[in-house]
Amino acid sequence: MSHLKTFAKGVALGGLVGVIYGLFNAPKKGKEMQREAKSTIKKLVKKGKGLKRKIEPKVRKAVKKAVRIEKKAVKKGKRLVGKAKTTAKKYHATRDQAKPDKKGKKK
Repeated sequence: MSHLKTFAKGVALGGLVGVIYGLFNAPKKGKEMQREAKSTIKKLVKKGKGLKRKIEPKVRKAVKKAVRIEKKAVKKGKRLVGKAKTTAKKYHATRDQAKPDKKGKKK
């Protein structure tokens, strides 16, 4: 999801830079340039909102999927930890039984 945010920020920044460049390099009068700038900004905002409407459901779906995967991974991790603890207990129990006590006898 961070790639999508980075991309969206890049698009917005690129659009803004383009508008500013156009404003400073346009051979027009002040009022005409302001009117055109407002129009361009409105178009960019409209396109941005449209893009948001188009992308947002896909992002939500991807986030839900990521959450499901994360929950499964946590559940599996907990099972593996449980198995590891059981195996460690069995190992220590058999090791302790095989150890001779202070008199040299096995427990």
